[in-house]
Amino acid sequence: MSKNGKALFIDGEHHYEAGRIPEAFETYRRAVIQIVDHEDVLQKIPGVPAHFPQEMIALIWQNFIAIFRESGSPFTRGKRKLHSGHPSAPEAYDLVYAFRPSGSSRAHPEFKGPQGKRLLKAMQIIAGFALAILAWNEGDRSTAAKRYQEALDIAATHPPFNAVTPGLMHLDRIVAFEVQEIRKNLAILIDRDAITAEVAGSNQGGLRKEVLNVPHTRIGDDGNILAQQGTFVVATDAGCKKIAYCGVECQKADWKKHKTTH
Repeated sequence: MSKNGKALFIDGEHHYEAGRIPEAFETYRRAVIQIVDHEDVLQKIPGVPAHFPQEMIALIWQNFIAIFRESGSPFTRGKRKLHSGHPSAPEAYDLVYAFRPSGSSRAHPEFKGPQGKRLLKAMQIIAGFALAILAWNEGDRSTAAKRYQEALDIAATHPPFNAVTPGLMHLDRIVAFEVQEIRKNLAILIDRDAITAEVAGSNQGGLRKEVLNVPHTRIGDDGNILAQQGTFVVATDAGCKKIAYCGVECQKADWKKHKTTH
């Protein structure tokens, strides 16, 4: 019997915690496909804090994309190693590309109704950011600019995504911060090209944001969120010096189990 998306997500978490990044990467990919093909894409995790997406697939997507575009990531597009020597991940690239901002919403009929379309737009924006950085890394600046602009065009169709404003929560908050970084990167790309046009070979200009503003979300075996790495300080338990927590609330949530195992 095949596992559902939630079970695959938890498997991916176990791989990630054990340092098996390629296995985590592949398991997250399978989890996304499982949910899109066989489950309700709008299924949510209950009791999610405001700085997390509520939708299960959005949580998996941000973990998957975070690995895909993490600084120094060993995963690239194509069917063979690139000049960097990094192994390719064509199936992962194909999945991200399937959610590119310029893709037709008709290609994803599973995302139904206003909330489904909102979720699809969020995934497309985050995918666009990843594809833009990948194109930039490969020296394809025109495609990078195109992907950034496509992501911004989608954000403009859903006001909460289009600007960071007070009171934003969950998916709206996460995507708004991504859009903010996309604008900065596009401006840097345009700026740098303008400088290069004046001074051939110039490396002047701003520094783009290399890593997506997509933290790696931790969930436990029960499906509850434990922590989120990448957006705030992760503290280490004072007793055993091994277990990391994002803060006091995470530590309290895990305390009973932690005491019995350490």
